[in-house]
Amino acid sequence: MFLQLTVGTGLIIACVVIHAVCLELLMRRLKIVGPKWDRRLPTYGHIIIMIIVVLGLFGAHTIEAWVWAIFYWVTGDVSNFANGIYFSTVTYTTLGYGDITLSPDWQITSSLQAVSGIILFGWSTAFLVNVRTFFWKKWGIDQYKN
Repeated sequence: MFLQLTVGTGLIIACVVIHAVCLELLMRRLKIVGPKWDRRLPTYGHIIIMIIVVLGLFGAHTIEAWVWAIFYWVTGDVSNFANGIYFSTVTYTTLGYGDITLSPDWQITSSLQAVSGIILFGWSTAFLVNVRTFFWKKWGIDQYKN
C-alpha cells in the first residue's frame, strides 16, 4: 500500500507540474494573441480566445491522462497501451465504467488519479472563469445583472 501511495503521489505531483506549466504557457499565449483578436474582432474576438483556452485546457488534461496511462501500461496492469489510455481517461474524469480494473497491486493509485482529476478540472474551471470574467469586465458586462 505504501508503494501505491508513494507512486500515486509522484504521479499527482507530475500532473500538477504539467498543469501549472500548461496554464502558464496558455496565459503567456493569451497575452500575445488576446489583444490581436480584440482589435480584429472587437465584438467576437473573445470567443476565439475562449476557444484557445478550452483547447489548451483540453490538451493539458490529455497529457496528464496519458502520463497515468503510460504508468498503467508500464506496470503491466492493462493489456495494451490503448486500454491504458481508455482506463486512465475513464478514471481521470471520474466516470469509472469498471469494465477494466487494476490488480490489487495498483488499485489505490487509480483512486488517487480520480482525486487528481477532480482537483485539476477544478483548477481548469477556475482558470476558464477568470479569463471569461476578464472579458466581461473589459466590455462592461456585469454577469450578475439581467
